Order: sequence, then C-alpha cells, then structure tokens
Amino acid sequence: MTLPLAAAVLLLAPAAGRAQEAASDTLLTVNHYLDWEQVADPQISPDGQQIVYTRRWVNRLEDKWESALWLMNADGSHARFLVKGASARWSPDGTRISYLADGDPAGTQVFVRWMDATGATTQVTRVTNTPAELRWSPDGKVIAFAMLVPDKHEWPISMPAAPPNAKWTPAPRMVDRMHYRQDRRGFMDFGFLHLFVVPADGGTPRQLTAGPWNVGSRFDGLESGVGYDWTPDAKTIVFEGLKDPAADYNYRNAHIYAVDVASGAIRQITQRPGTWTDPVVSPDGRTIAFTGGDSSRMSYRAAGLYVMGLDGGNVRKLSGTLDRD
Repeated sequence: MTLPLAAAVLLLAPAAGRAQEAASDTLLTVNHYLDWEQVADPQISPDGQQIVYTRRWVNRLEDKWESALWLMNADGSHARFLVKGASARWSPDGTRISYLADGDPAGTQVFVRWMDATGATTQVTRVTNTPAELRWSPDGKVIAFAMLVPDKHEWPISMPAAPPNAKWTPAPRMVDRMHYRQDRRGFMDFGFLHLFVVPADGGTPRQLTAGPWNVGSRFDGLESGVGYDWTPDAKTIVFEGLKDPAADYNYRNAHIYAVDVASGAIRQITQRPGTWTDPVVSPDGRTIAFTGGDSSRMSYRAAGLYVMGLDGGNVRKLSGTLDRD
C-alpha cells in the first residue's frame, strides 16, 4: 500500500531541502505518519474472557501497511502478539479463530488457528482471488466468505500477432459497467462479488451465489462490504445485495435474500423498494433484524432499524423517528 499522505508532505518540501526532518510535537510530519499504529476489529471470545483484535502499522522499508492479530484479556490486560494476519473471527465454541493472511498461492488466504497451547494453524483455502468477510457456521463445520468472481472481458476486434520485439500500444481497457472506477482504488477489477463456503478443516471452496450481480449493498455506487448471517440451523445464509444485472443503474436499492447452503437456491425476502442492509438472524432463527430505508431521491438519509420474519412478513420499524443511523 502506498503512502499518499507521506508523498504529499514530501512534495511540498523545497526540492533542495534534503536535510533530515526536524522533530515536532505540534506539527504533523512524515515521521508522525510513519510511526502511526492502529487497532481495529475487536472480537470477543464466546466465553467473554478474551478479545482478539487487529493491529496495523507502517512498514517503512517497503512503503506499505502491515497487520497482525493480538490477543488480550477482556479487562485489557496481558496483550500479546498472536499471529500475522487480520480479520479474526472466533469459532462458535471458542476453540479456534479464522483469519486472513498471506498464503500459498501468493495472496490473501483463509487460515484457522487453534486457541490452545499448541496453536496449530491450517491454511484452509488456496484461491487466486482475495477472500473477505469471514463467517463461521453455527455448528463450526464450515466458514463462509465473500470473494470476487472474475468476469472475462474479451476485446472484440481480432488482432494479428505482434512481430518479434514489437512495441505495440497496450490493448485498450474495455468498460461496459457504470461503476468501473473508484476514488483511492482506481480501476475496479472486472467481476462480481459472491458468497462461498469452505470446510473449516480445509478443502475446496464451493460457490453459493453466481451471476452478473453482486452480493453486498452499494449506496451511490460505492462498495461498503457485505452484510450476511447464518441461520442457527446452519442451513441458510441471509445476505444483502441486488440480484439484478442492471444494479449499476439501480444503485440506491438493495434487498435481503436467503440462499440455501445445500442447493444454492435463492429467494428474495424484502419486497418494498429501498436500501435494506445488514441482516442479522435472531438466536431462535425466526426473526431478522436489519437496517435501511424506503427508496428516496435524497442524497442522504438516516438508516432505520427494522425487524421482520424469516419469510419477510411482519416488517416493523424499531427506531421510530430517531434522526440518527
């Protein structure tokens, strides 16, 4: 990851000024940025005794952010390094964590680590794209995750083979989607975000959703992660998204769906037009809590808190007229 703030500060310095930067307690300097550390994504163990969290820092030599998982007691004591990686999630029985880290083949992979004295660790995926948004099944047998499924774009004009040592202009980038570029990321990868499951002991991931649409809600065309949850019987996953090939042109809408883990059959739960996101299934499996609001042409609106039955019936708003998300 590049350091845009550091680069900006350096560009503002006089070209001839190559002397070491002076320390300052009142001004923001490049050294302050390089010394920054962040903690994020705290996850409480099922027994409430421990917290695993992500710690991030700047690697000065390689000009990128790095991350590691740390563990501490619930009262904040005894913080210690656990393993390189990020995005840890406890198994339902608290005996293991799943997390993301560099693996083989090169890139981000899903790992599982036992939280006993042995600390045995297994790489459970060997995928070529980046997995994200890990969720354990309630029985602890399966881990769900989201991952981009590439969409192959062929240049429709047939071109002759380049002569030896030719220096031809690179092939153009063909764009046929409205959301193809994003601030701080540049060009988006061609493809669609879908849900997968993989055995917690390792194995071949199985794709649950498919097609020219994305799981996960996007308001005003910006990606904002994937909200989804398992039902307590581990047979169904409810998720947010818009199952519509023209979703780029209907970006203010999102619905909540359910996918059968065994068959892959998908049914739409919410019916009212709007942006419905972040589904969470109740412990008894009968109710879904979620956020969102009815369709609107306003540039911003506060999200409400709702509940409904697993079949989409009996929708109720709990947040009333509270003007806060």
